Amino acid sequence: MSPVESSIAAIAEKIRRHEGLTAGGLVELLGHASYPLVILVLSVLNMLPGPPGYGGTLAITIMTVTVATLLGRPLQLGGWIGKRRLPPKLLERMMGQMQWFAGLVAKVSRPRLAVLTGPRTQVPTAIFILLVSLPMIIPIPFINAVPNTGIAVICVSRINHDGLGVLLGGVIALIGLGIAGGAIWGASLLATTMLG
Repeated sequence: MSPVESSIAAIAEKIRRHEGLTAGGLVELLGHASYPLVILVLSVLNMLPGPPGYGGTLAITIMTVTVATLLGRPLQLGGWIGKRRLPPKLLERMMGQMQWFAGLVAKVSRPRLAVLTGPRTQVPTAIFILLVSLPMIIPIPFINAVPNTGIAVICVSRINHDGLGVLLGGVIALIGLGIAGGAIWGASLLATTMLG
């Protein structure tokens, strides 16, 4: 079992022990994990379809965690976002998906291009994730999957010290960002047409 698979298995076990988790509770539960691991959990969770407002809640959570990391502050999530309850069935699906995803990437991921995964790259990587997450706040269906796949690849690759994987994840995230931008533009155009 690779390091990332071991870390994810431990987190999945923690989540299974806590019933009725809120977004804030999940962040608190993950508070002592590394930044890439926290964002990996949240991004995989945001790949899955959920109830209205769910994708935006997770996007704001990702951004809040990222800003806290950039400012060197403890990970916490308050307010109505923090109190938003996460459906248990969704969490169960997320844990299965996360372990499958980590296992899949771990098979092809290995340490390389270490210059792209070192401590100096954490800030630019966090800023990139922040920018990619921004459009996902807007409640438009199906725009979250591709950008979050890219973010998840970046996170797994950082944990495995795989710089090539970080680049690949960045490309996937940018493609997803383009798709999200097109969806937002199309939705605004439709709204303008309908309103005359």
